[in-house]
This record gives sequence, structure tokens and C-alpha cells, in this order.
Amino acid sequence: MIEGMVWKLYDISNWIMRMMFLNLLWISFSLLGLVLFGFFPATAAMFSVTRKWVLGDKEIPVFKTFWKSYKEGFIQMNIIGSVLTLIGLILYVDLRFFQAADHVLVSFLAFFVIFALFIFFAVLLYIFPMYVHYKFKTFEYIKKSLVIVIGKPLNAIMMIVGSYLLYVVISMMPVLLLFASGSLASFVLMWIAMRSFPRYEIKVSGAQ
Repeated sequence: MIEGMVWKLYDISNWIMRMMFLNLLWISFSLLGLVLFGFFPATAAMFSVTRKWVLGDKEIPVFKTFWKSYKEGFIQMNIIGSVLTLIGLILYVDLRFFQAADHVLVSFLAFFVIFALFIFFAVLLYIFPMYVHYKFKTFEYIKKSLVIVIGKPLNAIMMIVGSYLLYVVISMMPVLLLFASGSLASFVLMWIAMRSFPRYEIKVSGAQ
């Protein structure tokens, strides 16, 4: 019994170390790209690692897997990131404009923008799991993510609620921001996403 507890504690400590290491890689490589050009590739690389974990491959070389995905997806993820950032900014500006308007009809339109922002945020959460799990042309990732969000809204809501709960936990324990915020979030989101993905024919090879 004691031996079993020792091995359980050893396994838990290993997972904690993996999560911490992956989170530090995510932060470091985001900064390496000056955040603006590093965030999306680093986040995709982080998801490539947690995808392996969710699939049961616990002994993967974390740095090697992360670095390979970061290099291979740097340009493509920055293109996707630029498009999503532009869309997000447009929706935000629209929302601020409609909220500031006095006319009832214009204010009513703000609700449609809020709904669009909800869809946008869900697509943003799905982009990374989609990118590391399937092989599509660049803009197909956005299209396919949108299709899943609309087709499986409950899963999208689960991802948003899960993200919010993690945000609450991290707000109460800020130390997690440095040591496990990204890696923990990516693991949870990847786990949810894997259960909502359709069986597309074109998948990413096991190497990614």
C-alpha cells in the first residue's frame, strides 16, 4: 500500500514538473517572438505537446516536440493569428461604438456583436487543437473551427466555461500564471476538443 502511494506521488510530481516545464517553454518562446510574433506559434506548439498527452503518449520529449512544432508552424500560425487579431479588433471597436450610441436600435445591435464575440472567442479556443490535430490549408483551420463551434455549441460552451474557471483559479493563485497557466489550460481545452472533433480524413502525422 505504501509503495503504491509512493509511486502515485512520484507520478503526480512528474506531471507537475511536465506542466511547469511546458508552461515555461510557452512563455519563453512567446517572448522569443516578441510576443506579437511568438504567441500563436508558441501556443500551437504547447498544444502539440498536450495533444500527445491526451492521446496517452506521456513519455514524449517535451522540448523536442515543442520546438519542432514551433519551427514548422511559425509562419502559418502567425498568418492565422494576424487574421484572428484583426477580426477581434474589428468586433471590439464595433462593440464599443454600439455601446456608446444613444439610439435604441444601434444599442440593440450591440447584442449581435456580443454574440459574434462569443463565436469568435470559441473559434479562437478551437484553432489550436484543430491546428495540431489536422492538416489543412491555412484558412481552412478558421473555417473548420467555425463549423465545429456552430455545429457543436455545447462543446464550445464547455471550452469557454472551462477557460473562465481556470481564469478564476489563476486569479486566486497568481503563481500559477508563471508555472501552469498555459499548459493546464491547453490540456483541458485539448481534452474537450478531442471529444468534439469529427473524423476528418486528413490528420496530422504522429510526429507532430
